[in-house]
Amino acid sequence: MNYSGLAIMALVWGILFIYFLTPFQKKAQTKALPYLSFADALKNSFFEITFHKKAILGFVLLLITVLATWWSRVQTDFYNEIHAIHSAIKQPNYILGIIFYAAIIYLAIIGRKAFKFMRGKF
Repeated sequence: MNYSGLAIMALVWGILFIYFLTPFQKKAQTKALPYLSFADALKNSFFEITFHKKAILGFVLLLITVLATWWSRVQTDFYNEIHAIHSAIKQPNYILGIIFYAAIIYLAIIGRKAFKFMRGKF
C-alpha cells in the first residue's frame, strides 16, 4: 500500500476511533464535580472514557482491524510460500502500529478530558 492510501486510511480510522471513544455530554453529571487534583481528574476521565456504550464499538473496531491485518499477513505469507517467493525485505509489522496508534489516541482523549476536569470546563 502506498503512503497516501495508508495516510488516508489512518485518518479515517482515527476519526472513527475518536468518535467511538468520545462519550455524549451529560450536563447533570459533569456540573456536580468540583475542581479536582490531576490524579482524581485522570481517574474520572479514564472511567468516563472507557466505560460508556460507544466505547465498546471503538474496541470492536480495534479488534476487527487487528484481526483483518493479521489475516492479510497470514494470507500474504501463505501466498509467498506456495509460489516460492522469497523476499530479502522484511515486512513491517502493521499490527503493532495499529495498536500503538490506538493507544496514543486513547491516552490523548483521556488526558484532554482530565485537563478539562482540572480546569472545571466540561
